[in-house]
Amino acid sequence: MSALGDALQGIKQLLLLQEQVRRVEEAGAKQGEALERIASDLIGVDKRVVRIETMIEMTTARGASPPRLEG
Repeated sequence: MSALGDALQGIKQLLLLQEQVRRVEEAGAKQGEALERIASDLIGVDKRVVRIETMIEMTTARGASPPRLEG
């Protein structure tokens, strides 16, 4: 193969590699966004659990039975 052929093959491989890197970066960005949504949802669940725990503690401190959680 000639030097020109080798150079063209190298350029082709470089372009393919750049496209693969771009795809990986896009996938990483999407995963980062999904992780941010999960973290936000987790904070919301944590706040709800704290409120439920507080209700149970207040109820048991008064000597009453804890409220029934229906689900």
